[in-house]
Amino acid sequence: MKAKTNINFSRHNSISRRGFLGSFPVLLGCGFLGQPAHSTQGKVPGKEGKKIREYRTLGRTGFNVSDISLGGVELTTPALVKAALDAGINYIDTGEGYLRGQSELNIGKAIQDYDRKTIFITTKLFFRPNVTKSEIKSRTLKCLERLQTEYIDCLMIHGTPNLETLKAEGFHAAVKELKAEGKVRFCGLSNHGSQYSEEYQDMEKIMTAAARDGRFDAALFAYNFLNRDMGENILKVFKEKNIGATLMKVNPVLEHIELDEYVSEREKKGEPVSDSLRKRLALYKERVESADFFNKKYGLNGYPQMRDAAIRFVLSHPGVHTVTFSIKNFDQLESYVSLSGTRLNTVDSKALSIYETQCGEFYCRHACGKCESHCPQGVPVNTIMRFNFYFKGQGREKAAMEQYAGLKGKKADECKNCAGFCERYCPYNVPIQVLLQQAHHTLTMS
Repeated sequence: MKAKTNINFSRHNSISRRGFLGSFPVLLGCGFLGQPAHSTQGKVPGKEGKKIREYRTLGRTGFNVSDISLGGVELTTPALVKAALDAGINYIDTGEGYLRGQSELNIGKAIQDYDRKTIFITTKLFFRPNVTKSEIKSRTLKCLERLQTEYIDCLMIHGTPNLETLKAEGFHAAVKELKAEGKVRFCGLSNHGSQYSEEYQDMEKIMTAAARDGRFDAALFAYNFLNRDMGENILKVFKEKNIGATLMKVNPVLEHIELDEYVSEREKKGEPVSDSLRKRLALYKERVESADFFNKKYGLNGYPQMRDAAIRFVLSHPGVHTVTFSIKNFDQLESYVSLSGTRLNTVDSKALSIYETQCGEFYCRHACGKCESHCPQGVPVNTIMRFNFYFKGQGREKAAMEQYAGLKGKKADECKNCAGFCERYCPYNVPIQVLLQQAHHTLTMS
């Protein structure tokens, strides 16, 4: 029997600089980790590859769900869905807007050779609070056609920006009828923060309201080791109400921050560089050098080690039922499935603690948005940084740039000469003004 590791899901204690340099050489990240390229090659997991090793009850749905699940935002081929099913994954999350419906089509093609009762499929719809029952029913029927199935296990509200959308009468009336017709089994919602330029309503408020509403059976939300507070409060209420808890955005470690390159380009263009930015850059370089030294000394493998530790952190929480990943290829599928059934160990815990202490301030927390009301320009800070995460943290460059280009209202180019009101109100001391400018640079290739 494996020895148990005691895990504290509250904020890790601070580690001094001496402790960082002397205890465990794992900065390993904060933007200077080398993330693997997104190869389409690799061993196909499944019948002869890695297998899911743990299943958990998905709240009051009663479904025995794999702890690792398949996200459909990048599902470009039915073969990847089949490989996931062969590996033991039995929960698939998609949405009508993913790849403009192609994700649902690929899932529909893939599941024809499998026992439908053994697969739990969730799809999601974006809509406004005034949506009609007929519109929801019509769109759901189209989802069913693309999925080539007689029923959807869980129909979710996509993004759920506010309480008004949560309570939309047209949606709930449609779900009631769809359930009676056998076309929908359960009702759910997703949320990963404020949406575009709409008035901010935090994720915890929306998710806990859904749990207490009584009509929702499952939910998808953001939770990770750098963003604990809201997630743990949600999980507590979900446990009380027996709501299925599915997670996304569990790895907050970005691929690149590239502050050095950003500053150099501004200097070449003759643009001013603030003292604040130079100080941030100096601190960043110091941490890069320290991490690089220890990485070489101890042969640590950088990004994969931190990614796996971050995933084991959420898998170790007893209130989490499944963790959803936007899987693009067979290599990614293999690496995620290999983490099934694992738990955070002492080395992982120390690595994450050090990363949080040294690099936590470089991460704009998903679903936070506490600074947005203080921006005089109305820049949707959290939304823009989420797009930046898609680009750098998930390798979804094209999608991130398209979403940023389509963003209504003010964008991060407004931040260049601002007084930095957002930074004054950030509870995590994130240099958000600088990161927003860099995000604009990244997402526009300017």
